[in-house]
Amino acid sequence: MKCPYCENEMQKGVLSGDGRSAVTWKAGEDKTGFFDRFLGIGRVTAAKQTLTSFAIEANYCHACKKMIFDTDIQSGTDLQK
Repeated sequence: MKCPYCENEMQKGVLSGDGRSAVTWKAGEDKTGFFDRFLGIGRVTAAKQTLTSFAIEANYCHACKKMIFDTDIQSGTDLQK
């Protein structure tokens, strides 16, 4: 995927976190492993820890430090359908 900001190629990876450690990003299709989390490798400084676990596919541009991922926000009316 091309970065919409600088036109460089973005790298596909996974955002992950489990509520016990920092949110991390790792290139590829696998979540960050225990030792990488323990050492702080891949830590996403903009993310705040929560009590829930999650994993998100994301593209990262090293040149301009932007991350892009697809998402949808479910509204209250969506829950009623």
